[in-house]
Amino acid sequence: MQSVRLTSVSLKTKALDFEGNFEKIKKVLEQEKHSDLILFPELSLSGYGCEDSFFFPRVWKESWNSLTKLLPLTENRIVVVGLPVFQNPYLFNCAAVLCNGAIAGIVPKSNLASTGVHYENRWFARGEEAQENLVAPDSSAIPFGSLIFETDHFSFGVEICEDSWVLQKPSVLLSEAGTDLILSPGASHFAFGKQRTRRQIFKENSRRESNVYLFSNLCGNETGRLIFEGGSLVVQNGKLIGESERLFFGDFALCSTEIDFDASRSDRARNFRPSGNRFQQNKIDDENRIYLGLNFSKRNPQVNKAISEPTLSLEEESYHDFTRAVALGLFDYMIHSKTKGYTLSLSGGADSAACALLVTAMKQIVKQELGETFFSTNGITEDGILSTLYQATVNNSERTRNLAAALASDLKSVHGDLSIDSEVKSITEKISKVTGISFSWEKHNLVLQNIQARVRSPIIWMLANLNEHLLLSTGNRSEASAGYTTMDGDSSGSVAPLTGVSKEFILKWLTHVAEGKDPILSSYPSVKEIVQSPPSAELKPPEDKQEDEKDLMPYPLLQKIEELFVVRGAGYSEIVMLLSQDPEVQKLSPGFLEESVQKYIRLFHRNQWKRERLPPSFHLDEYGLDPKSSFRFPILSEEKGSGI
Repeated sequence: MQSVRLTSVSLKTKALDFEGNFEKIKKVLEQEKHSDLILFPELSLSGYGCEDSFFFPRVWKESWNSLTKLLPLTENRIVVVGLPVFQNPYLFNCAAVLCNGAIAGIVPKSNLASTGVHYENRWFARGEEAQENLVAPDSSAIPFGSLIFETDHFSFGVEICEDSWVLQKPSVLLSEAGTDLILSPGASHFAFGKQRTRRQIFKENSRRESNVYLFSNLCGNETGRLIFEGGSLVVQNGKLIGESERLFFGDFALCSTEIDFDASRSDRARNFRPSGNRFQQNKIDDENRIYLGLNFSKRNPQVNKAISEPTLSLEEESYHDFTRAVALGLFDYMIHSKTKGYTLSLSGGADSAACALLVTAMKQIVKQELGETFFSTNGITEDGILSTLYQATVNNSERTRNLAAALASDLKSVHGDLSIDSEVKSITEKISKVTGISFSWEKHNLVLQNIQARVRSPIIWMLANLNEHLLLSTGNRSEASAGYTTMDGDSSGSVAPLTGVSKEFILKWLTHVAEGKDPILSSYPSVKEIVQSPPSAELKPPEDKQEDEKDLMPYPLLQKIEELFVVRGAGYSEIVMLLSQDPEVQKLSPGFLEESVQKYIRLFHRNQWKRERLPPSFHLDEYGLDPKSSFRFPILSEEKGSGI
């Protein structure tokens, strides 16, 4: 009887930061001295998000140089790291298996992620294109392809991220060939509820194949848009026995466990069911088996029990994860961009309040996880991280001015308050002089609304530049979907932290915070007041009593239409048919649903150009509208003949 110590690493990487990524991996190896096998995430040497720079030969060469520098740290242990590897004429996404100062073998990814936010087949070839040996820069031949690695106590194979999610998994053949352990290095991005899906997938894979799964993941905002969440897993025979921290702010988190593979094999002998592919030609043969000689430390076997999984509802978990994920995204964005905080145009409304709260959450988590002195040590003044400004016109109410001031006081932001009426008047008069037009609300409603939003932009940008800050854009996905934003006005910014979620979600999350249910943010008195106010742009004269849901439609209805249109791909008639069965929709006045669906589809087609120009946003929900990472759509398009 012999236990083996396995460690899965959740790691923060940065794209193209070869030195920084190497140093973090080195630090883990120096700290974790007693594990027999240590697994790092996918493309951990180069970073996952290198995009078209994967085509640069220097990226492959620097990654390989980092790999060779790790070899002295692999004495009497197995280390698995990810990197891009060029085997002429193809580039592969690979996991390198290192042991005793040598590269024992390299496994290319078989199934490339090409759904949702992933475009891997733009850069990489499938593993089936690989030749069986790689000629290294030193002219040595390294085994390359689908390999089985054997030790005196266990054998293992590798499937990289997407390989674990597809129907025909490499692990099926690996398990039938006798592997006890499947390594799954991943770069799996954050989305609400996705960790639940990962647990489910790996538990079912492990149960069906009667083996042990070790999953590692990236963590943090590596390149600006995708947030990785960590949460490495260890699963044995269908039971979750280990899980590392998620959405952490440090450099790495470890998930270590000891496995008695004899006990695992006993379960396997009892429960393993073959796939029926016993005559399949591409079964793994003896030439693909590589022996790794390790002297294992004597460890007494232990019984691994399943750990408890979170009991929160999916909705409540989403609210908690939203706070941590966006706070983490903002933190890494600030640190990687070498800026000193965030500046925000604080309107007294829900969206800008949410942005201010999320920066505050970021500050609090940093102090908790990285220490009270982190900011000062890194040349950042903690009290100056959040700067807010209320920019009033005659159309703004005293209520929103007071709410903005109260929230700024609660959050201790550096706050200012000024009037922009003179700037609006000056520009209006200049255009009137050039055109001879006398502007009026009756004839020029939209023009007069937009100029107010646009005048605010250069003022808040100047303040952000003065502060050496990033500027936050406050738009949400609902506004992006319908184009309910002023270009070069409220759409201005360096990053848009809310564009990955709907306005309905933002309002519910703020209520969650106001009720004191958020584990990080306090129940601030000002937030309780803000959630009571109907959302309004406050760009029309006060007597018009402008409200966003009157200009657009109720946000819950907009969200239902958007999801059917974008995710299901439903057209006008199908959306009307499906929503007419909704009890809440049935309460609306006759014809309102049909009118709203027509309006939404027209607005969506008309406003793709705006979505193309919005600041980078974080991917948070199961779907997004960011053209760069989530949803590509023609800039010029129009639907006809579909009931519109």
